[in-house]
Amino acid sequence: MIIHKPTHRTGAKPAATWAGAAALSLGFLFGSPAAFAVAPLANTVIGNQASASYTDPNGIVQLASSNLVQTTVQQVGSFNLDARTSNTTDVINTKTGAAGITVYAPHVLTNTGNGADGFNISITSPAAGFSRVEVFADANGDGLPDNTSALCTAVPAATCSVPTQTVAGNNGVFQFVVAYSIPTTATTPITPFNVGTVTAVVVPSSPVLASYSSTTAADVDNVNLTTVAAFNATKAIGSPAVAWSTNGGVWPVATSTGPRSVTGCALTNAGAAAPAAGCVYTTYTLNLSNTGGAVGKIAISDTLPSGFTYVPGSAVWSSSPGTALTDAALGDPAGIDFRATGNTVTAVVAALNPNVTQSVSFVVLVNETALIGTSTTTNTATYNPVDAPAATSTAPGTLGSSTNPAAYTVTASYGIVLGATASTAVTAKDTVAGTPNGTAADLTIQPSVSPGGSVLFTQTVYNTGNATDTVNVTALASTFPAGTTFQLFSAGGVVALLDTTGDGIVDTGPISAGSSVNIIIRANVPAGATAAGPFVVNVRGVSANDTSKIDATQDQATALVAPSSLIDLTNTAVGTGIGNVGSGDLGAGPSPSPTTTVSTPAGSSALFTLFLKNNDTAANSYNLSASQTAAFPGSLPAGWTVKYVAGGATCSAAAVTQPVAVAVGAQVQVDACVTPPVTQTPVTAQPMYFRVTSTAVATTGAIVSDTKLDAVTVTTAMTFGATLTPDNNGQVAAGGSVVYAHTLTSTGAQSCGAYTLAASPTSADITLGWTTVIYVDVNGDGQLDAGDTLYSGSSLSLATGATQKLLVKVFAPGGAAAGATDVATVTATFAANCGAPSATDTSTVITGQIRLVKTQVLNAAVAGTCPAVPATPAFSAAPIMAAKPGDCIVYQVVATNEGAAPVSNLAINDAIPAYTSLTGATQPTVRCTSTGITTAFTTAANYASTTVAVSCGSAVNAVIPGGSATMTFSVKINN
Repeated sequence: MIIHKPTHRTGAKPAATWAGAAALSLGFLFGSPAAFAVAPLANTVIGNQASASYTDPNGIVQLASSNLVQTTVQQVGSFNLDARTSNTTDVINTKTGAAGITVYAPHVLTNTGNGADGFNISITSPAAGFSRVEVFADANGDGLPDNTSALCTAVPAATCSVPTQTVAGNNGVFQFVVAYSIPTTATTPITPFNVGTVTAVVVPSSPVLASYSSTTAADVDNVNLTTVAAFNATKAIGSPAVAWSTNGGVWPVATSTGPRSVTGCALTNAGAAAPAAGCVYTTYTLNLSNTGGAVGKIAISDTLPSGFTYVPGSAVWSSSPGTALTDAALGDPAGIDFRATGNTVTAVVAALNPNVTQSVSFVVLVNETALIGTSTTTNTATYNPVDAPAATSTAPGTLGSSTNPAAYTVTASYGIVLGATASTAVTAKDTVAGTPNGTAADLTIQPSVSPGGSVLFTQTVYNTGNATDTVNVTALASTFPAGTTFQLFSAGGVVALLDTTGDGIVDTGPISAGSSVNIIIRANVPAGATAAGPFVVNVRGVSANDTSKIDATQDQATALVAPSSLIDLTNTAVGTGIGNVGSGDLGAGPSPSPTTTVSTPAGSSALFTLFLKNNDTAANSYNLSASQTAAFPGSLPAGWTVKYVAGGATCSAAAVTQPVAVAVGAQVQVDACVTPPVTQTPVTAQPMYFRVTSTAVATTGAIVSDTKLDAVTVTTAMTFGATLTPDNNGQVAAGGSVVYAHTLTSTGAQSCGAYTLAASPTSADITLGWTTVIYVDVNGDGQLDAGDTLYSGSSLSLATGATQKLLVKVFAPGGAAAGATDVATVTATFAANCGAPSATDTSTVITGQIRLVKTQVLNAAVAGTCPAVPATPAFSAAPIMAAKPGDCIVYQVVATNEGAAPVSNLAINDAIPAYTSLTGATQPTVRCTSTGITTAFTTAANYASTTVAVSCGSAVNAVIPGGSATMTFSVKINN
């Protein structure tokens, strides 16, 4: 149990009072501008939220946040067929065969748009040519059919039409081979004997058909007829059926996807057979076949790309199993002449008979310098398609045909480290992942924090992987006084971190490989806090691309006073063990491991029994709350809800009215129904912290609370669910009001049906005169305007997958003192199935009040360039749903003093959203202006920008009541 007293949250003054100057240090946040270069996938939501710092009449630095504006990126289409983007007669494959032979021609369709789309593929050829034309999938890209199931067949050859293929965007591929069968009656060896035209067309039903610059692409396969030797060759990642020359004949695993090697790997057979840790090898096989009518000599040469290195002495010919080919020009088994010089291997088979297939296989090291993807690990081998009697390994002659490309996909490896700013990625790394290592490099210590004040801790987040990564950041395992809230900011401490990945957790944004960024955690300690310390909080980072990569650092502040135990929260009437040890819940908590874990299907409620024991000598009433971390007010996982019902009731029962009264020495049971969304993937032991807090001071003269830890394990999904988001924090003047925006969302597969709404302050605040009303946000712009409807208490309806925008208006009493805090809970209660999701709005009374409103407008590109920003753009807080890569978004942020007293040192700060850039965006002429501010703001003197942040402000200014500042800027969506 921890003593705390909710009150006005304040902040410590930074060294430089113009927060706009601090915004220019935001280059540390995202490492380098290259991190923003990635074009967004279709339906990516670009979110942006501004902040303003100022000094209130009491000399305390405050931070106000704007509403969140969002832009959804639309899908745009583009593709190529074998790198061709239009109808061509380019010959991609030249294949030669004898009568009655089938030859295979490989092709690749690449979707270069930013979203999945459908494509129709057809092959046409003169009717008198082939006896059969078929198309087969070639998922592994080895130039041969994956199976015997043809995607289409034309007999006799006419048009072979492949069923529509859906291909993923951002360079997703569909690999296929066309099988051309030469008639058994063919006798005249003309060149070409026949041709096949391969055509790919975007499906007419494509939702983005109009965005394609070309909806069709075509190229050609030539097939020659011969009565002598005719060779075909394919290249594949795969081990042959014959034995290797070492390691007991067992080849290294032939994988087409994996990481690259670490530094210092050896190019030896022994190393390839049993590689050292971090050394990556794979096996290539060149398949050679004679589809002609006579024996002949074939030469094939393969120059490996920069991502590979040939392992000397690793090659084996299928006609001499288990025997290593010499890398010199002489000394090979009879019938083959093999030579390896550097990264080029050349093989000459002296006599390859008709209808015979042989192979040459060898091992390669995946170099430490191989780039992520396939750009440095894809190539083709070349060979002679007809008899080459004079060819040798040193002089193979003209090799005019190419195999299919064989790609090894280099996967990214991720790694993160969080530490103090004086650390390195090595010194700050956790010994046990997620647990700070206890050294000075993993610990940040600040002087004592005053009750009602704030303390800032700067951390460094390192990307130790080999690819750009985003790190989710969470404050947890806090021993700060109850009621302490934690906020996460970019370097400078004025621009809040956002959730750029859409997973419900704030993050750093993209960090390029090998780079680091600085972030700040701000601990806001409530006034009246009297607990003892030292206080610590762990800041945990989790890689957004590999959730197994976890690292944490610790922040520490000086102690205040020791906690008491006048309220105890347990899962059973008798309790289990000591609250801060093991899985106990008796006494002060939370414990380091869950006391109770409940399993439930996604969309269904997990019920926890809670007992509230009043150990004080006076009766009191208590509020219950929940969080996924030990920090409160905290938040639940995205889409999760908690409802409290009477002890012994089911989760379909009505929620209990809070606060819950508990007599002296008495114990009251309340059950908590925790409901994950129907879309929640299975998760094991999701932490669920419950906290009980008194509504009135205890006999010690302070608000008291206790926190305990339970957990939820989510199994299979259900079909109903709803969420109400987000929890909000704001500021309000005495006698004034503040409006909070919420979104009610149906997350299940079936309709949630009818629901009612309620929003109310705590009973104590109602007595003081706090009131709330609810509006239905008709136009969904997040702002209260004339068209919005006052909620009257009647039932509303929420369809499957639908959302409803809501506005909660909170009124503060005229006599409210500066620093008074109200928490209003808004709840949507469904008649059946979807429970009662809720959210909270926390309002703090101040005398000088800055209200921050952010709006946006789309400035669509014309011929790839964004036009000049109009003199009077139609700004709105409503989401933009029609943006495309290459378009611009113009943002406007207005900060207004809505209080009754002047404030000073105002500065507006904003970060450039992920997937966008200031570069290439046409900027408005006026980007910083003001009214009612001493020494009015101008663009030239008061606007500043870097590649990752913008600001509008000054080091010294005064803002009268009603005075305001406006910042306007434009960003371009990456393309």
